[in-house]
Amino acid sequence: MKIKRLKSENGVVAVIVALSIVALMMVTALTIDVGSLYEERRYLQTVADSAALAGAQELPESRDDAIEVAINYAASHGVDITSDDIEISQTYVPYDTITVEPSNPDTPVYFAKVIGIDSVNVRADATAMVGSPEEVCNVVPWGAYVPKEADVDEEGFWEDWLNPGEPKILKFDPAGAIEGNFYALDLDGVTGGGNPDYVDGIINGYPMPLSVGDIILTEPGNMATTVSATNTRVGVWDFFESLVTYDESGNIKLVKSDTQFVMVPVIYELEDPTGLEAVEILAFAPFILTEIPPGPPGQAQIIGKFIHQALIVTSGKVGGVGPVGLRVIRLTD
Repeated sequence: MKIKRLKSENGVVAVIVALSIVALMMVTALTIDVGSLYEERRYLQTVADSAALAGAQELPESRDDAIEVAINYAASHGVDITSDDIEISQTYVPYDTITVEPSNPDTPVYFAKVIGIDSVNVRADATAMVGSPEEVCNVVPWGAYVPKEADVDEEGFWEDWLNPGEPKILKFDPAGAIEGNFYALDLDGVTGGGNPDYVDGIINGYPMPLSVGDIILTEPGNMATTVSATNTRVGVWDFFESLVTYDESGNIKLVKSDTQFVMVPVIYELEDPTGLEAVEILAFAPFILTEIPPGPPGQAQIIGKFIHQALIVTSGKVGGVGPVGLRVIRLTD
């Protein structure tokens, strides 16, 4: 028996195919528009992140400078923002946090125009803050000592005892006659590390995190490898003035990351300068190596200058930023 096809089937198939093509075109159009908007959003987010980090470097001292820097950074990358797009707030201390919210209200769309949409407002936001690191890595094995009466938390501590910008002896040589202990440190706090650990600590810094309040040991003896290890670390010596800048208050800030920049534990003056002694880390001070004075072989002396501020990279915990010392900026949102 012969079965007859319904004549209407051909028409139904044609309609289905036509609708499928329309649906496929709409999905394709939507995909293209969404992809275009995503790319714009991603670019705005990159600019927002970088502008927030740039502005955070001016905090908490200057709210106005932070806003201006963020605006200028965004403008240099083709994104226009105003002070209305920036908020300065507090995380730990006043004016330590900046939020940048760029937008493009006229982001074009293409296929969405068929339903009457010509453009879309694309927005991004980023928040960055400045803080003081609670843990510090890559510290060098030399102690900056202050007298027992020095109070780290006292206003003026930096100026009164570390004297930023003034030449300071960081590691004494035997001619300095400190009775056998020349302020070299054994940062892991374990006796027996000796010269290899000391040399590596000068060249690369101590790899483990250290915190204020940690107890470390002194490294008695001259440690005659100091000069060769320091020269290996530094390589080419730059002038101090080429590595720093001065703000309106006279604070000295590191502006060029360099091998002459080191982070130094601040300790109290040794009670027993003739031998091994456990000491407490009172603070971490940014220091720039400036010279190794010529002298007889084995008489290793390191000279440099403390500075007020230096921006470092660390993934450890941070707290409220102070007017001096090491600083960290990071995105928080």
